[in-house]
Amino acid sequence: MKNYVNWAILAPGIIANSMAQAMSGSVKNGNTKIRLYAVASRNLKRAEEFATKWGFEKSYGSYEELYNDPEVDAVYIANPHAFHFEAAMECLNHGKNVLCEKPAGCNMQQLETMIDTAKEKNLFFMEAMWTAYNPCVNKICQWIANDKIGKIKHIQSFFCNRIPFDPKNRLWDPEQAGGALLDLGIYNIFYAMKVNSFSPIASRSSTVKIENSIDCWNSVNLTFENGVTTSFQSACDRPAGSNSHDAIIYGEKGFITAENFFFAQKADLHTYINTWGNENEITETINEPFSVNGYEYEVQAATDHILKGELESSVHPHSHSIALCKIMDELRKDWNMKYPFE
Repeated sequence: MKNYVNWAILAPGIIANSMAQAMSGSVKNGNTKIRLYAVASRNLKRAEEFATKWGFEKSYGSYEELYNDPEVDAVYIANPHAFHFEAAMECLNHGKNVLCEKPAGCNMQQLETMIDTAKEKNLFFMEAMWTAYNPCVNKICQWIANDKIGKIKHIQSFFCNRIPFDPKNRLWDPEQAGGALLDLGIYNIFYAMKVNSFSPIASRSSTVKIENSIDCWNSVNLTFENGVTTSFQSACDRPAGSNSHDAIIYGEKGFITAENFFFAQKADLHTYINTWGNENEITETINEPFSVNGYEYEVQAATDHILKGELESSVHPHSHSIALCKIMDELRKDWNMKYPFE
């Protein structure tokens, strides 16, 4: 039985470079379970350059070559959202374990089909939600579990980027499942769900701005069954100014602030000094710099699950991906927003 996983990367774009850096860094840091095996692109030269840059053994000029390579154990899928389903299904049907960049599925039908297929094939499948494994975020959850801020009342977050309009850019292209929600807002939703122990969502309200048939801006309010509320904004047409990537978790005794909440490396615990709460002091701070770039934790965990023969993550299980996908489906239904391929 092998004591390592032959990893392949499908679609060597920007996000794939980040994952390759994490894999390469993990190997340099002594992780012998990860093997940089192959990369596949529709362009052979691009695959070869990527493989050379990060130290992968093989490069393919087609995805089909990757699917048909019996030595590939697991594939990190990094192409645009709209193409996750096809790539994941091909990998699973060719016996490959899958770590699929978020959102794994553009809708519930896609996601459930992928999960069901993975179970039928006895293969590991996980949505690549790096925030689930973020050490700082997990310590924030421990603060909450230890009653550091008392009962949670409200979670507020922002994820706004200004992407100049370009109909060919994946975030502006409905054919590629563009828009703010699936690319950015998914982090706001996941963060609120995670720090609130994935309590079911009881109600929702939202406002959206549609351009080029995608949501370029949205503002969402959710109420969980346990009474906690969350509000967030995500956008691909607004500048990332101060606080536009931050989150605040309000409690009865204080609040927690996290910079760049979705890949946080620092958080502060504020304790109320007076009844009004307008006076507070920072009583604890988390500083958790990444060992590489933040992507290493999810790929290390996926590798361990695969080597143990486990079919899903204990930290980001299928049920969490389903909960995320369900609320995004419901929001898009409210907005009367469908992708051309749906």
